[in-house]
Amino acid sequence: MAGNAIENGREGSGKGLALPGLIIGLLTGFAVYGIVEYWIDDNDMAPLPYTVLFFVVTASAAYLLLAETDRLVKAAGGALIIAALLVLPDYFMAGVAGDESKNLSSFPPLFWFLVSRGLVAYLLVTLVKAALEDGAPPPYRSVFFHGLTIPLIGGGASVFAGLALVLLFAWARLLKEMDVDFFNRLFQEPWFILPFLGAIGGLSIAMMRGQQAVLGALRFILLLFCRIVMPITALFTVTLLIVLAMKGTGAIFDRPYPSIWMIGLALAGMLIFNGVYQNGEGGPPAAWLRLPTLVTLIGFPVYTGLAFYALLLRIGEYGLTPPRIAGLAITILVAAYSIVCIAGLISELNWRARRWMRLVAPLNTASAVLWIAVLTALATPLLNPWALSAQSQYERLATGRMSAAEFDYGYLHFELGRYGDQALDKLLALEDHPEAGAIQKGAARAHAAKSRWEYDHPDLAPTAGDGESDAAPGPMELELNPAGADTGADDPDRVESEETPE
Repeated sequence: MAGNAIENGREGSGKGLALPGLIIGLLTGFAVYGIVEYWIDDNDMAPLPYTVLFFVVTASAAYLLLAETDRLVKAAGGALIIAALLVLPDYFMAGVAGDESKNLSSFPPLFWFLVSRGLVAYLLVTLVKAALEDGAPPPYRSVFFHGLTIPLIGGGASVFAGLALVLLFAWARLLKEMDVDFFNRLFQEPWFILPFLGAIGGLSIAMMRGQQAVLGALRFILLLFCRIVMPITALFTVTLLIVLAMKGTGAIFDRPYPSIWMIGLALAGMLIFNGVYQNGEGGPPAAWLRLPTLVTLIGFPVYTGLAFYALLLRIGEYGLTPPRIAGLAITILVAAYSIVCIAGLISELNWRARRWMRLVAPLNTASAVLWIAVLTALATPLLNPWALSAQSQYERLATGRMSAAEFDYGYLHFELGRYGDQALDKLLALEDHPEAGAIQKGAARAHAAKSRWEYDHPDLAPTAGDGESDAAPGPMELELNPAGADTGADDPDRVESEETPE
């Protein structure tokens, strides 16, 4: 079966795109330089220039991955659609990143730009590429092929670009040692290095796409690896199920971060299963591989169920926060894949079917769309993580699930920004709560605090005097021999001790 996915590749994919890749990368580099030099530098906190920057880079990279010599225009349209779908979350999150004055937790922007955005862009390129080649909705064989190939192209292009950059700077350094400093200074100039990096990146993607023999070999190795480790995965699943049956869920819940471990195992099992299942066009594999795959599918709902339960316990005790919202979203997405696993198990009732697990292929495509929708919504006002967290924390206190003395009012003000301040205002307005007085006092103190440190150390915080805040001096501001310091004149014991003995 390992050859099924490879047979669906376009052996001429990427040929003749070296020059267009070089030109597009070069133009993208100049565009990035212009945006950074003449727009971002003058508007450090404005989200619009950053959004435009991400749009340009995303559209260029998507085009280089989608383009074929016989459909350059269609590829341009697909690339623009992909970049446009990311504009709203980019703008929303760029408005928060780096702006500490808004008192908003930095986790959602970091999660979007470092994790979610790349995954969403990858899934979008995969689906659009398959649709351009085979029509919409794209068949799963094409989705699987491009989903497996695109990361290999990206990884290989990164290696090519990295090596080119290393060689460039090594050459410049060598010339500098020979008293030729021109190139070394040239490579420090943004107007040169950004277009150069763009050109190298574009050329590297085009070159990697043209290496069909290398890509085919890498695909074969990955799929073969999945087939080899599947029995090991099944053995691990059986062992874990036995441990849970004998020791209960405490064997997992008593360890730190149980939901993260369970989600990690589920994601690994998902990838390995898809490496064995491949494009869904072939018949069932040999029994030595088929039976371990079924065991792994049985264990998948157990992993995700435990992860979901552990996270719900944490949220029930401590409420929602931006990291927990992201964790909950990932857990729900992974848990939803249990539907795919159950569908695969049901299809095995027809043991002699010509196609293996026929239902898995369309559900895999639907799962990719679901991941795109949820991760994108999580970076928009639709599922605003700060607003959801503020409401959750407010309800914990307002409904009596947490005492006023233990509640962290400062978290609302210094981590959830204006959404937390709105929650504090609602707490100040509470009148019929049994701890209304203590709640109002805590909310007022959080509102009045100028910094998180000041809120956490009320006894050491600066005190107001004559309408001004006189901060206590720090250790580096204390004088060794301050003028007017006590010399002992008012200390009878000290005066006696300093008298000259008779």
